[in-house]
Amino acid sequence: MGHYHLGENRVQPFARFEHAKPGDGSGAGYERWRSTEHRPHTASAGREDVYVAHHRLLAVVECYSLDEPIESVLEDLAEKDVHHRNCVKWDNRPENIEPVEHARHASITQEQVRAWAEDEKREQRRREDGVSEEAVCDGCHEPAELLATSPGFAGERCLECAKQESDGEPIEV
Repeated sequence: MGHYHLGENRVQPFARFEHAKPGDGSGAGYERWRSTEHRPHTASAGREDVYVAHHRLLAVVECYSLDEPIESVLEDLAEKDVHHRNCVKWDNRPENIEPVEHARHASITQEQVRAWAEDEKREQRRREDGVSEEAVCDGCHEPAELLATSPGFAGERCLECAKQESDGEPIEV
């Protein structure tokens, strides 16, 4: 912390909330806080734009005990990524964020990318086969001529899945 000038900012008296530009790069699309700070060690006349992702700020107060010293929290968080459980970058509800080790976060992210790629391939095959999205079983995700509903499951199922998942409830085609 020795490089930071303590005291009046002298550049911008406030931080502002903004969205990073969309894209694929690190930090793209995230909500963030931006401030311009006076830091004597920087090359541009002691001014430096500082960006902090909103979900990282929220993790400090939502994912750590308020009794834990802030230095300890920041030290721990510095070595971690903050993961959005539902993969929606702007969904910063406390139950949707969790600090995770960088390697684990990379693994989770890669699994999600592979799953999305598989979903996209499956959708592309369906479009090529002329199968609409409405004619797909919510259970096995295969095209189906007839779909059924039942109080025993949510969504629509092909007849085979409906029989297996209805738990004895009536099936309506």
